[in-house]
Amino acid sequence: MSDLSPHAPATMLAALEAAPDLPRATLAAFVQTLSQWGNVRAAAAQVGVSRQHLYRMRRASAEFRELWDAALVLARPQVEEVLADRALNGMTESVFYHGEEVATRTRYDARLLLAHLGRLDRLEATFATGRAAKEFDQRLGRLLNPPVVRDWDEDEDGDDDAFYAEDLGEDDFDADDFAEDGSD
Repeated sequence: MSDLSPHAPATMLAALEAAPDLPRATLAAFVQTLSQWGNVRAAAAQVGVSRQHLYRMRRASAEFRELWDAALVLARPQVEEVLADRALNGMTESVFYHGEEVATRTRYDARLLLAHLGRLDRLEATFATGRAAKEFDQRLGRLLNPPVVRDWDEDEDGDDDAFYAEDLGEDDFDADDFAEDGSD
């Protein structure tokens, strides 16, 4: 797999275009929903795309990966709220005996969410994710409306001489400045 750096916009855009069945608007809706809920499964269900497909897109595109991480960092307050609720109130689960529900119990275990918050702290500490979180709205707009990337050697009409001739006016140089005998 090639290295997709944030400094290669053509590569990033090409990777996003590799999945024509998944429009940019859907990717943007997923990232936006993820930034609100902090739950990949729920955000994927909301936009109607499988998690597996979204994870493949995450591996293929550095820009999408950074937006995904930034969305998780932005959703941190919601995750903290769930953690606080589970830590204080616990989770109610059913107890079954011979296939019948016989009781419910409250379980107080927030270790997984604490581990998840630790992961979000590490993500937030990375420079790229922190920058992506700060620029989230602009980058989400760029995901929806990608910039046009052109090669430097492309010219619009293919006529370089005409292009440069338009830039040069009569007053730019004088024929007397270039004497044939080599004297100034």
